[in-house]
Amino acid sequence: MTGIIHESLAEGKGERIPDLTYRRFYDTIFLPMNDEQILELLSRHVTPRRLERILEVSAARTRYLTVVLEDIYYSQNASAVLRSCDCFGVQDVHVIENRNKLPVINQHVALGTSLWLSINRHDAKENNTPATLRELKEQGYRIVGTVPTRDAVPLPDFDLSPGKMALVFGNERDGISEAARELTDEYMTIPMVGFAESFNISVSAAVILSHLTQRLRDSELPWQLLHEELIELRLKWVRRSAKRADELEREYYRRYKRSIDLIESGIVEQDIPVGDQA
Repeated sequence: MTGIIHESLAEGKGERIPDLTYRRFYDTIFLPMNDEQILELLSRHVTPRRLERILEVSAARTRYLTVVLEDIYYSQNASAVLRSCDCFGVQDVHVIENRNKLPVINQHVALGTSLWLSINRHDAKENNTPATLRELKEQGYRIVGTVPTRDAVPLPDFDLSPGKMALVFGNERDGISEAARELTDEYMTIPMVGFAESFNISVSAAVILSHLTQRLRDSELPWQLLHEELIELRLKWVRRSAKRADELEREYYRRYKRSIDLIESGIVEQDIPVGDQA
């Protein structure tokens, strides 16, 4: 719709549309509006600075890595992991809630980053770990348990090339559960040389994500979002950023439907701006 509709609307109300333009316009206007078209329209109502930021940040997002938090107890830990996911461009976070429900996000720690992530909560059963990890396996992820044991693969040596990975972080006291271990494909550890045997979960997540995402971006692996995923994410963020996005979208759909009558009579509506910028 980008070029066709704008060119047609620019011809002005009451003027006939040339046959070729009419055909192209007709074909476009009668197709259902897709996410890319809606994104273009709503982007008019976001400030240039915000839109530039949305395009820049979304281009760096990845689903090659996803994070799984199993039964996290402390809100500051969960919030810090979410902040790290945003900072390092990991879009999807899966939160398994067995004994512990997802704590309230600590905004002083997360700084609003949870708004820009896709957080998937798994809390339907008493033990949600097996179903969650099997679902991720079906999506092509290999399950990687993060553990503080010497027999696991050291982080610098971990091979990214076999495919997408779901990094499982267990709770603060027990680590990953036995149910998670039964479905784990590989184990990863952060090399340490001090007296302490492990990092805090939020520190572990930050160290691992920093290392792996940098290696991914330096590689030729297909870590970027697919085009359809990118458009869907950008539309979600633009909807969140535009003032009265729901009203604007309804108005554009109203005009879209009205164009059916207008195009049949050989005229089109003036391209009058809708709403204002956020």
